[in-house]
Amino acid sequence: MLDGLIPVLVSTLLLGSMYSLLTAGMSLIWSTLQVFNYAHGAMLIIGGYLIWTLSSEAGLPLPLAVLIATVVMAGLGALVELVVVRPLASRPDGTLMVMVATLALAGLAEGAAQLIWGPENKQVRPVTTATFDIAGVAVRWTTVLAFLLAVGLVGGLMLAVNRTGWGASIRAVAQNRDMAMLLGIKPGRVYLSVFAASAALATAGALVFATTTTLTPAKGSGPLLIAFVVLVFGGTATLMGTLIGAYAIGFIEASASYWIGLQWSPVAVFVLLVVVMLVRPEGLVRRGT
Repeated sequence: MLDGLIPVLVSTLLLGSMYSLLTAGMSLIWSTLQVFNYAHGAMLIIGGYLIWTLSSEAGLPLPLAVLIATVVMAGLGALVELVVVRPLASRPDGTLMVMVATLALAGLAEGAAQLIWGPENKQVRPVTTATFDIAGVAVRWTTVLAFLLAVGLVGGLMLAVNRTGWGASIRAVAQNRDMAMLLGIKPGRVYLSVFAASAALATAGALVFATTTTLTPAKGSGPLLIAFVVLVFGGTATLMGTLIGAYAIGFIEASASYWIGLQWSPVAVFVLLVVVMLVRPEGLVRRGT
């Protein structure tokens, strides 16, 4: 059993990095607006396709392609908030309407991706294919880079939320929107920036996803579902919980896939989710970011 520990831990780093980047944006949106963005998985896929187009088709260096894709996706995220979320969120049944609208948007994005990029599998070439050895197991440097990217971005977001004026505005709007307005904070600008940051994080997750597996228009639903599990498991109102929960779920998924079988991986994850919801419904980390 110990022979498989290294491969499981390596897979945990990769899965946890992708899940933390995807879920951090969802956590930020939920903490601020108290809504779920069901189009977030589509953001991951569209971001991946943009990176692939810019790097493989346009021939740009991968770092530049990622930077451009991140800026474009941040703008798209802001547009989603402005056009889809904002007109609905303030209504009495706004939470439900936003859920339905973003679910419809996810279907629209999937169809658009099918028309633009087609149904064929596509994969982004990694920045390096070099490996190093740990106890006889070849580990890709891209796995280490993915871990550093995830911890750096999510950790940086935690610092921004807790130590900057932008973060103070987010916390103020999340706690009491009307009082925040009296203090001169414009909630609309805060919501716009939160959706932009969320989409940018999803694009970083897309980089990890698209260099690890193939892209197809319909592949966003799987990571989105796991992101919801991470969000509930770690705690919906805390980025620290998101980070811990992402790697915990990654470990459970990797362990189940290696020692039990790939088909049992979702079962193990959702059994754990049910147990956590029964024992600790607020998640692993209760409050704070």
